[in-house]
Amino acid sequence: MPSPGKTLRLSKILDPDDGRGVVVAADHGFMLGSIKGVFNLEKTLRRVIEGGPEAVLLSPGQAARLGHLFHGRKSPAILVRADWTNAFRTKKYALPTRTIGRAMAASARDALTLGASGIVTYYFIGCSDEIEAWNFKLMTTFARECDEIGLPFIVEPLPFGERVTGANHAELILTSVRMAVEAGADAIKTSYTGDVKTFRKVVKSAGVPILVLGGAKARTRRDALEVIAEALEAGASGVVYGRQVVQAEDPAEFVRSVRAVVHEGKSVREAIGGVYAGPIRWQIDVEKCTGCRMCEVACTFRHEQDFAFSKARIRVVSSSEEGYQPIPCSLLLNRTLSMINSLSPSLTFSAHRPVCVEACGTGALTIHPKMGYLQLRIERCSGCKKCVKACPLQVIRFDEERKIPLICDMCEGSPECVEWCQPKALVVVEQKSKD
Repeated sequence: MPSPGKTLRLSKILDPDDGRGVVVAADHGFMLGSIKGVFNLEKTLRRVIEGGPEAVLLSPGQAARLGHLFHGRKSPAILVRADWTNAFRTKKYALPTRTIGRAMAASARDALTLGASGIVTYYFIGCSDEIEAWNFKLMTTFARECDEIGLPFIVEPLPFGERVTGANHAELILTSVRMAVEAGADAIKTSYTGDVKTFRKVVKSAGVPILVLGGAKARTRRDALEVIAEALEAGASGVVYGRQVVQAEDPAEFVRSVRAVVHEGKSVREAIGGVYAGPIRWQIDVEKCTGCRMCEVACTFRHEQDFAFSKARIRVVSSSEEGYQPIPCSLLLNRTLSMINSLSPSLTFSAHRPVCVEACGTGALTIHPKMGYLQLRIERCSGCKKCVKACPLQVIRFDEERKIPLICDMCEGSPECVEWCQPKALVVVEQKSKD
């Protein structure tokens, strides 16, 4: 059983109300030198702290220099990186690693003097037997010292070295986590195995809190949050994210979105602001569109669980002069385009309803009364295709097999295409007032 001192300090890292924690790693300069996000670490950390993480991981030097940022009852706890390694300096750095080295950088007592609520150290597995034995011995040395002074010991087991392969990586995570716990770890910071099933085995085997680490910076915030959501589903107690946060355009907002998933039980879509309470409208930035057509792919997979451009409810068009442009359903009214009458001269349109709704003679197409997106009542659809013909933007497709139109319902208020648009050429905003 952990000592009273460890229990008290762990409560600053893992919220006692739900047993979960959000930790931001900001020790990259210790291993890699000056990289984006740590050039002015104090400025970055001020933004990080605004987001409300439970703890921030720092090098011993930065913990001493920036300790003033952590004063006050509402401030995050400090975790100190107690060891150093050159293992992460790849060929893109000025001095790439030739032989992996690791050294003790601070004792547990040093960290306690700095005001730390815990220390974090690596444990490499996958190198030679001799190096693995030395890594294990160093880990047990830290564990004994932490026990003596009541300081939580967090181990970061990493499969690393010439004996690690894609085939054994998940199994090595499982093995190294259990070995770290056997050596005395009070909590674990480890990589996600890639799927819920295998990571659940890791969590179950550990028996202590597991914090999933972020690793290399993800392409999108959605990608980063999905890892958290899966890890939590498997039983993880939280996350330690570094470059995902410190290199984000808005570190505070990123931390808040992580907290929304970890502590508030929100879905990834809710956490990134993709679910709206009222009507939304499109905002398109043509200059940002690269023509990747990811919006079409996301659309078809969301609605059809298939990748078929012919079933997308959004189109990407191109021209030699204007480049690329995404064209979503804009619920065009008669008063918005004078060309509609010429396109469908046999139809009479209301000035207050979209042309496709007006064209439908069976009442199959309606507008959601609160959110304002298009809805299809399949039981009323006759398959007449009048809505398809009436659509001036040609974004209503027709499924010949099911005999129904494929309409954009804005994913019921949370468009999938927007979430997957990496260049942000396609965004939505909540409509505060009528246009």
